[in-house]
Amino acid sequence: MSDHLKWKKGLLSSSLPLEWEISRQLVSEGFVVHSDYKYSQSHSAPVRSAPVDLCAKAYMPFRPASQPLSQSSLTAQLELLIECRHRNPDKIWLFLPDPNLPEVSPARVGNTLRVVDKFSSYVIESEAPAAFDMQLPLCQKGLEIDSRTGDIDESVLRNALLQLQYALPRLLTENVLFYLVSPSPENIPFLFCPVILTNTQLFVLNRDTDSKQVEACSEIRDIAAPAPYLTLYLNCSADFEAQCMRETLRLKPLQRNERAMVIERRRARHYQNQSLLPFTIIDALTTAEHYHTQAFFTQFIVCSNSHFAELLEHIRNTATSALSSRLLIES
Repeated sequence: MSDHLKWKKGLLSSSLPLEWEISRQLVSEGFVVHSDYKYSQSHSAPVRSAPVDLCAKAYMPFRPASQPLSQSSLTAQLELLIECRHRNPDKIWLFLPDPNLPEVSPARVGNTLRVVDKFSSYVIESEAPAAFDMQLPLCQKGLEIDSRTGDIDESVLRNALLQLQYALPRLLTENVLFYLVSPSPENIPFLFCPVILTNTQLFVLNRDTDSKQVEACSEIRDIAAPAPYLTLYLNCSADFEAQCMRETLRLKPLQRNERAMVIERRRARHYQNQSLLPFTIIDALTTAEHYHTQAFFTQFIVCSNSHFAELLEHIRNTATSALSSRLLIES
């Protein structure tokens, strides 16, 4: 590339054109998009001063972008946190599948598209989020391979994951703060999902691949299968748990809020299990209790941008299916 055209390479590598392309697509599908989703910073170097590229919000039932919003008809809110990564054409991303049996895997089916009804006056009991997860390859690790130089880099993908993960406590906290104290018609469930979007090809290593096969193969497709999008698990570090506790402490005053108490009592009459009550979950989040940090903050989607429309449709259909089971808890 000639010197006077190097700016194009720099612009593409900034991921700004990819971010703009996806923003326009989301808006056309009825989402409202905000850039640079900022959050309280951790002391962890990889995520310091690193906002997430896009936060996209839509309300259900889904409607065309041109159709006005009717507050009284809303059934749920869907939010996507999206981090974009533009890579040069020589790069591919390779992922290792989860080696565990499903019943002992640290990842849990149904946790990738989080359906959060516990802070509302509604109950959603649907297998749709679990079915969504079961259709995606589940992976535990990924890396970038430069097919031209042979260089391997784990940092690009990991840093994107960390940016998303560290933003999730704020996203969850702000939704709980809003919906738990909203009047009854507006006290609706919310759904959220973090996504890494890239222009590069995604491959998942074949389960029977071993070192000898890698030595004998001539190309990546000999040992791995292409994937349009997949689920990637990232455990919570001690630093992240501290970040989670700091962020969710803002929820504690809700335990003295009258409207929140109404929801707490209403759900207590519906459930026999105290662990499903709003105030119990708030206590768990403010102490970084393992079950809830795993449920809310550890599963991510990685998607090739050429398949983003397909993923978006998959998410919308899953959300619609889940919401079809929505039941109002009687006062």
